[in-house]
Amino acid sequence: MPRQQVINFKYAKPEVDVWAAAATLYYILTGTPPRDFTGIDRWLVVLQTEPVPVRFRDASIPQPLAEVIDFALADKPEIRFKSAAEFKQALERAL
Repeated sequence: MPRQQVINFKYAKPEVDVWAAAATLYYILTGTPPRDFTGIDRWLVVLQTEPVPVRFRDASIPQPLAEVIDFALADKPEIRFKSAAEFKQALERAL
């Protein structure tokens, strides 16, 4: 989940779902979640770390697609894609 949802879940905006879609795509492609959850509190991981760039997990992912996924998973200071339509258009351009 993105930072915004951890910090203020009652007022999460629809873009958290776009972030979740990007995280799901990341997981489908790599078999791992976007962040490394190793031995420390999961909430702190979300609040204190950035998602691992997708090509660090699988270098065979095409660069244009990786850039869209990494952009979609940026959640600091805010989530970049505000709608699923924006995310879809960026994915289509990358492919």
